Amino acid sequence: MTRSIGGLLLLAVLGAGCSSAAVPVQPRSVVIFTGERIPPDPERMAAVEEWLRPQLEDIERNPSFLIQVSRQDTPAYPWDTLLIEGDTARIFIQHTAVDAETAFLLYAHLRLMAERGEVDPWMPEAAGAEGFALERAILMRIADVWLLGRSVFDTQAHAPLEELLYSRESGFLDAFIFATQGDRFPDARDRWRAESPERVTEFGEWFEQTFERAGPGFIPSGSPAM
Repeated sequence: MTRSIGGLLLLAVLGAGCSSAAVPVQPRSVVIFTGERIPPDPERMAAVEEWLRPQLEDIERNPSFLIQVSRQDTPAYPWDTLLIEGDTARIFIQHTAVDAETAFLLYAHLRLMAERGEVDPWMPEAAGAEGFALERAILMRIADVWLLGRSVFDTQAHAPLEELLYSRESGFLDAFIFATQGDRFPDARDRWRAESPERVTEFGEWFEQTFERAGPGFIPSGSPAM
Protein backbone atom coordinates (compact mmCIF):
# COMPACT_ATOMS: atom_id res chain seq x y z
CA MET A 1 0.00 0.00 0.00
CA THR A 2 1.34 3.41 -0.96
CA ARG A 3 0.53 7.05 -0.67
CA SER A 4 0.07 8.25 -4.22
CA ILE A 5 1.45 11.58 -5.46
CA GLY A 6 -0.27 13.22 -8.41
CA GLY A 7 0.96 16.14 -10.51
CA LEU A 8 -0.97 18.83 -8.66
CA LEU A 9 0.15 17.47 -5.30
CA LEU A 10 3.81 17.53 -6.33
CA LEU A 11 3.60 21.10 -7.60
CA ALA A 12 1.88 22.28 -4.44
CA VAL A 13 4.36 20.62 -2.10
CA LEU A 14 7.33 21.95 -4.05
CA GLY A 15 5.79 25.40 -3.90
CA ALA A 16 5.57 25.25 -0.11
CA GLY A 17 9.18 26.28 0.21
CA CYS A 18 8.78 29.38 -1.91
CA SER A 19 8.52 32.77 -0.26
CA SER A 20 5.75 33.91 -2.61
CA ALA A 21 2.50 32.26 -3.61
CA ALA A 22 2.74 29.78 -6.46
CA VAL A 23 -0.58 30.95 -7.91
CA PRO A 24 -0.15 33.17 -11.00
CA VAL A 25 -1.39 36.76 -10.91
CA GLN A 26 -4.19 35.83 -13.30
CA PRO A 27 -5.33 32.18 -13.34
CA ARG A 28 -6.91 31.03 -16.59
CA SER A 29 -10.67 30.70 -16.94
CA VAL A 30 -12.05 27.16 -16.99
CA VAL A 31 -14.12 26.39 -20.09
CA ILE A 32 -15.97 23.19 -20.98
CA PHE A 33 -17.22 21.89 -24.34
CA THR A 34 -20.52 23.80 -24.20
CA GLY A 35 -18.67 27.09 -23.75
CA GLU A 36 -19.70 27.55 -20.10
CA ARG A 37 -16.91 29.49 -18.42
CA ILE A 38 -15.67 29.94 -14.84
CA PRO A 39 -13.35 32.93 -14.30
CA PRO A 40 -11.36 32.21 -11.10
CA ASP A 41 -10.39 34.95 -8.67
CA PRO A 42 -6.59 35.13 -8.09
CA GLU A 43 -6.88 35.90 -4.36
CA ARG A 44 -9.29 33.05 -3.87
CA MET A 45 -6.98 30.64 -5.70
CA ALA A 46 -4.04 31.77 -3.56
CA ALA A 47 -6.06 31.03 -0.43
CA VAL A 48 -6.98 27.57 -1.74
CA GLU A 49 -3.35 26.77 -2.44
CA GLU A 50 -2.35 27.98 1.03
CA TRP A 51 -4.90 25.56 2.53
CA LEU A 52 -3.87 22.75 0.20
CA ARG A 53 -0.14 22.57 0.91
CA PRO A 54 -0.17 21.61 4.61
CA GLN A 55 -2.94 19.08 4.08
CA LEU A 56 -0.98 17.34 1.33
CA GLU A 57 2.07 17.30 3.56
CA ASP A 58 0.01 15.68 6.32
CA ILE A 59 -1.27 13.04 3.89
CA GLU A 60 2.26 12.29 2.79
CA ARG A 61 4.02 12.31 6.16
CA ASN A 62 1.55 11.43 8.93
CA PRO A 63 2.17 7.80 9.92
CA SER A 64 -1.10 7.41 11.84
CA PHE A 65 -3.21 6.73 8.75
CA LEU A 66 -2.91 5.47 5.19
CA ILE A 67 -4.68 6.45 1.99
CA GLN A 68 -4.54 4.20 -1.06
CA VAL A 69 -5.39 5.38 -4.56
CA SER A 70 -6.36 2.44 -6.78
CA ARG A 71 -7.37 2.37 -10.43
CA GLN A 72 -10.50 1.28 -12.25
CA ASP A 73 -11.70 1.38 -15.85
CA THR A 74 -14.73 3.63 -15.51
CA PRO A 75 -15.20 7.23 -14.31
CA ALA A 76 -17.00 7.69 -11.00
CA TYR A 77 -17.63 10.22 -8.28
CA PRO A 78 -15.14 9.94 -5.38
CA TRP A 79 -17.89 9.24 -2.81
CA ASP A 80 -18.99 6.18 -4.77
CA THR A 81 -15.54 4.54 -4.72
CA LEU A 82 -14.36 5.35 -1.18
CA LEU A 83 -13.80 2.56 1.32
CA ILE A 84 -12.75 3.29 4.92
CA GLU A 85 -11.61 0.64 7.36
CA GLY A 86 -10.03 1.75 10.60
CA ASP A 87 -7.21 4.17 9.85
CA THR A 88 -7.00 3.23 6.16
CA ALA A 89 -8.94 4.76 3.30
CA ARG A 90 -8.98 3.38 -0.22
CA ILE A 91 -10.39 5.29 -3.15
CA PHE A 92 -10.68 4.26 -6.80
CA ILE A 93 -10.15 6.53 -9.78
CA GLN A 94 -10.32 5.99 -13.52
CA HIS A 95 -7.02 4.83 -15.06
CA THR A 96 -6.83 7.79 -17.44
CA ALA A 97 -7.76 10.46 -14.88
CA VAL A 98 -4.23 11.06 -13.60
CA ASP A 99 -4.76 14.79 -13.05
CA ALA A 100 -7.83 14.17 -10.89
CA GLU A 101 -5.88 12.09 -8.39
CA THR A 102 -5.24 14.90 -5.93
CA ALA A 103 -8.92 15.82 -5.64
CA PHE A 104 -9.85 12.18 -4.98
CA LEU A 105 -7.01 11.85 -2.48
CA LEU A 106 -8.18 14.94 -0.60
CA TYR A 107 -11.76 13.71 -0.51
CA ALA A 108 -10.59 10.44 1.02
CA HIS A 109 -8.47 12.33 3.54
CA LEU A 110 -11.26 14.61 4.70
CA ARG A 111 -13.73 11.74 5.00
CA LEU A 112 -11.16 9.70 6.93
CA MET A 113 -10.41 12.63 9.22
CA ALA A 114 -14.15 12.97 9.86
CA GLU A 115 -14.32 9.29 10.83
CA ARG A 116 -11.43 9.88 13.25
CA GLY A 117 -12.98 13.04 14.69
CA GLU A 118 -10.07 15.12 13.38
CA VAL A 119 -11.58 17.06 10.50
CA ASP A 120 -12.23 20.38 12.28
CA PRO A 121 -8.62 21.70 12.02
CA TRP A 122 -8.77 21.26 8.24
CA MET A 123 -12.24 22.77 7.88
CA PRO A 124 -12.87 25.16 10.76
CA GLU A 125 -15.88 26.54 8.89
CA ALA A 126 -17.59 23.17 9.46
CA ALA A 127 -16.60 22.56 13.08
CA GLY A 128 -19.03 20.13 14.64
CA ALA A 129 -20.88 19.50 11.36
CA GLU A 130 -22.07 16.03 10.45
CA GLY A 131 -24.18 14.29 7.84
CA PHE A 132 -25.20 16.42 4.88
CA ALA A 133 -23.69 19.61 6.31
CA LEU A 134 -20.30 17.94 6.64
CA GLU A 135 -20.44 16.42 3.15
CA ARG A 136 -21.39 19.79 1.70
CA ALA A 137 -18.44 21.46 3.42
CA ILE A 138 -16.06 18.77 2.15
CA LEU A 139 -17.31 19.13 -1.41
CA MET A 140 -16.95 22.90 -1.26
CA ARG A 141 -13.27 22.31 -0.53
CA ILE A 142 -12.88 19.66 -3.23
CA ALA A 143 -14.49 21.98 -5.79
CA ASP A 144 -12.03 24.71 -4.76
CA VAL A 145 -9.08 22.37 -5.24
CA TRP A 146 -10.37 21.23 -8.64
CA LEU A 147 -10.80 24.85 -9.73
CA LEU A 148 -7.23 25.54 -8.59
CA GLY A 149 -5.95 22.60 -10.59
CA ARG A 150 -7.89 23.47 -13.74
CA SER A 151 -7.14 27.21 -13.69
CA VAL A 152 -3.60 27.30 -12.31
CA PHE A 153 -1.91 23.93 -12.88
CA ASP A 154 -3.55 23.17 -16.25
CA THR A 155 -4.97 19.83 -15.14
CA GLN A 156 -7.04 17.93 -17.70
CA ALA A 157 -10.82 17.88 -17.38
CA HIS A 158 -12.42 14.94 -15.55
CA ALA A 159 -16.18 14.83 -16.07
CA PRO A 160 -17.30 13.80 -12.54
CA LEU A 161 -15.32 16.66 -11.01
CA GLU A 162 -16.43 19.11 -13.71
CA GLU A 163 -20.02 18.39 -12.69
CA LEU A 164 -19.17 19.10 -9.06
CA LEU A 165 -17.29 22.30 -9.85
CA TYR A 166 -19.87 23.79 -12.19
CA SER A 167 -22.74 22.85 -9.87
CA ARG A 168 -21.04 24.62 -6.97
CA GLU A 169 -20.13 27.71 -8.99
CA SER A 170 -23.68 27.98 -10.38
CA GLY A 171 -25.41 27.68 -7.01
CA PHE A 172 -26.60 24.10 -7.47
CA LEU A 173 -24.31 22.26 -5.06
CA ASP A 174 -27.18 21.07 -2.83
CA ALA A 175 -29.12 19.81 -5.85
CA PHE A 176 -26.04 18.04 -7.16
CA ILE A 177 -25.38 16.31 -3.84
CA PHE A 178 -28.96 15.13 -3.55
CA ALA A 179 -28.97 13.97 -7.18
CA THR A 180 -25.78 11.95 -6.79
CA GLN A 181 -25.93 10.73 -3.20
CA GLY A 182 -29.35 11.62 -1.84
CA ASP A 183 -29.71 8.10 -0.48
CA ARG A 184 -26.97 8.95 2.05
CA PHE A 185 -28.96 11.93 3.36
CA PRO A 186 -32.65 11.11 2.86
CA ASP A 187 -33.96 13.41 5.61
CA ALA A 188 -32.00 16.43 4.35
CA ARG A 189 -33.02 15.62 0.76
CA ASP A 190 -36.71 15.41 1.65
CA ARG A 191 -36.58 18.72 3.57
CA TRP A 192 -34.85 20.40 0.66
CA ARG A 193 -37.40 19.12 -1.86
CA ALA A 194 -40.29 20.22 0.37
CA GLU A 195 -38.82 23.70 0.93
CA SER A 196 -37.58 24.32 -2.64
CA PRO A 197 -39.51 22.07 -5.05
CA GLU A 198 -38.70 24.36 -7.98
CA ARG A 199 -34.97 23.72 -7.59
CA VAL A 200 -35.28 20.17 -8.92
CA THR A 201 -36.62 21.49 -12.23
CA GLU A 202 -34.17 24.39 -12.31
CA PHE A 203 -31.25 22.07 -11.70
CA GLY A 204 -32.34 19.75 -14.51
CA GLU A 205 -32.69 22.64 -16.96
CA TRP A 206 -29.34 24.10 -15.97
CA PHE A 207 -27.62 20.73 -16.21
CA GLU A 208 -29.02 20.13 -19.71
CA GLN A 209 -27.75 23.53 -20.85
CA THR A 210 -24.32 23.13 -19.24
CA PHE A 211 -23.53 19.47 -19.97
CA GLU A 212 -26.03 18.55 -22.71
CA ARG A 213 -27.53 15.70 -20.71
CA ALA A 214 -30.51 15.35 -18.45
CA GLY A 215 -28.61 14.96 -15.18
CA PRO A 216 -25.41 13.76 -13.51
CA GLY A 217 -23.78 11.17 -15.71
CA PHE A 218 -22.00 8.85 -13.30
CA ILE A 219 -24.64 7.72 -10.82
CA PRO A 220 -24.30 3.95 -10.16
CA SER A 221 -27.06 1.88 -11.68
CA GLY A 222 -29.85 1.11 -9.25
CA SER A 223 -29.36 4.28 -7.20
CA PRO A 224 -32.62 6.08 -6.33
CA ALA A 225 -33.45 9.28 -8.23
CA MET A 226 -33.33 12.67 -6.55
